[in-house]
Amino acid sequence: MEIDFIKYLPVAAAVVSASLGYIYGIRSKKNDRLIQFTQENLKEIYSPMYHEMDKILDKTMSAENREKLLDLYFDKYTATDIPVYKLGSLELLDILYDLRDKYKNFKVVRDKEKWEDFWWDFKNNLYHKVKQGYRNSIGLLYRDFKWQQYVQSKPYWKRLYFESMRFLFETAKGSNVLAALLVYFSGSFALIGIDFFPDDFWKFCIMILGMSIVATIALMMPNIEYITLTSNSRNSFTRKVIKKHFPKILEKWDKFLVGKKNYDDVPIMHDKRFF
Repeated sequence: MEIDFIKYLPVAAAVVSASLGYIYGIRSKKNDRLIQFTQENLKEIYSPMYHEMDKILDKTMSAENREKLLDLYFDKYTATDIPVYKLGSLELLDILYDLRDKYKNFKVVRDKEKWEDFWWDFKNNLYHKVKQGYRNSIGLLYRDFKWQQYVQSKPYWKRLYFESMRFLFETAKGSNVLAALLVYFSGSFALIGIDFFPDDFWKFCIMILGMSIVATIALMMPNIEYITLTSNSRNSFTRKVIKKHFPKILEKWDKFLVGKKNYDDVPIMHDKRFF
């Protein structure tokens, strides 16, 4: 069956318009508030809390000094004058207060099992979530920073080119999602016999999806700098999985990208003598 493309042009225009509206729409007051709140909790809570915990977890620290730091840590972050609510997570607050109680209990009984139970939760639960919140906050605030820094240092005509390529790339990605949804719904309705869409509409959607995928792939090369600067590929889920199960493959890939390490220009180490 031949598809009448003309009658579906308004649909294509709607897909593109929706993509542009989704990607380049005016930021709402709610999003502005989110950015402001993220700046506040990163500065006042997440950053100091994360770095203090990182210091407590230092393996070279003595047990006595570690316990002193833990005393200071819980005294500080469970005090009434600290806006710990800016962690923005009831789960995280519950974990913090639960660990405070566990630590107090350990201080009273001085039992090894109590200490091990507390330490495991402190390291694998609280620290993990604080670190995640710290990284997510930085990612939200500074995701486009390196890209804008890179673009603004270029001549005007290059800035225009890079921003145009980015615009087309993000539009193509948005079109992929919308076209895939249209394929899903139109195909589902066609299978169950609901005449909500014209008979050949799902074929048109597949064509649009194919074109947007091809456009996305074609636009990846001129946008390689944008993708690199705005991604967190070294800590992505895929990289973590490969690192855990196939570390040698990841090591070879990194060597391929970065090249072999060359230590010829490393300065001489200070040879400190102990008497």
